[in-house]
Amino acid sequence: MARIHLIDGEKGGVGKSLFVRVMVQYAIDKKLEHTLVDSDTTNQDVKRFYDYAVNAEFSEAVNKGDRADIIFELARKTPVIVNLPANIFPRVNNWISRGKLLEVADKYGVDICKWFVCDGGFESIDLFYQSINLYKDKMLHVFVRNLGKTDDWSFLNDDTTYKDITNKFKNTLKIIDFPLLYPGDRYFIDSKKLRFDASEIEETMPIISQQRLSTFLEESHQEIENTQLWIKEKQPKKKDVVKS
Repeated sequence: MARIHLIDGEKGGVGKSLFVRVMVQYAIDKKLEHTLVDSDTTNQDVKRFYDYAVNAEFSEAVNKGDRADIIFELARKTPVIVNLPANIFPRVNNWISRGKLLEVADKYGVDICKWFVCDGGFESIDLFYQSINLYKDKMLHVFVRNLGKTDDWSFLNDDTTYKDITNKFKNTLKIIDFPLLYPGDRYFIDSKKLRFDASEIEETMPIISQQRLSTFLEESHQEIENTQLWIKEKQPKKKDVVKS
């Protein structure tokens, strides 16, 4: 079963673009067939690193309403990683609802998963609540807790809404931690526009920084691996149980 991996965060600055790049690198390192789509038409910060990304656009304009359809067509052949821009929720929802995407996807054996990157702020978490409450058990969700933004998430243990959601949607909700990448280390690779697998990293990056980057990628990849959403023989349909 092919899968559309929607990488969301809705709110700007939550670390979504970095997570997309990590997931792409995960697929590359694991030699997993994939297609990358960058739908951020104003700031293609993912395509700058992975230039094979395909363009798509979510738009409410009548003459542009079909520009995101390529995502589904690509997903019929191979898993697709979609970089979503900020403040896109209404347009993505419009695309999903008007095209009856969830029903069509089920018919053609395409699964849809939303990886929702959160920074720990109220607005960010509330946007995640809105997404999962809208799609309920019809769409898989992965709640990505960005430790680079907030390193202590224990405050959610006493949040009634969070507890209700994790209990209600435990079959279609996964929770992972996205580890910290030191700002200086990220600045080094970003300023030089280096992919995580670039040979220049080993040649020019300070040794300790290289080790921190290696640890960051290893831990990030393990979190992605733990979801089992990239393991072909274990990819569940939306109605199947996803162990948390």
